[in-house]
Amino acid sequence: MEKKMFALTYCYEGTDNTAPYGATLAVSTDIEKLKTEMEKCVAEDCEVDEDNEWDDYKNFIVYARYDNGVALQHRKNINLYARYTIHSVDVL
Repeated sequence: MEKKMFALTYCYEGTDNTAPYGATLAVSTDIEKLKTEMEKCVAEDCEVDEDNEWDDYKNFIVYARYDNGVALQHRKNINLYARYTIHSVDVL
């Protein structure tokens, strides 16, 4: 029996001073749960840290929205992007 699940993946695209990385944050059979979780993550990343406006864990803006993803751009370091995407994955 083949079963499908969905995975919420985060990709930090890095800059000249930082290395890119990716991570799967959550999996579910319910894509709507992952969309809700993705929006929570995006909201956290878009919080403004006025004490450290170069903080690359916050201070993002939404650059683009897709059916199952969001692209973010840093407010100060405009060459820094991050993405959240939801993909269908196989259960092995």
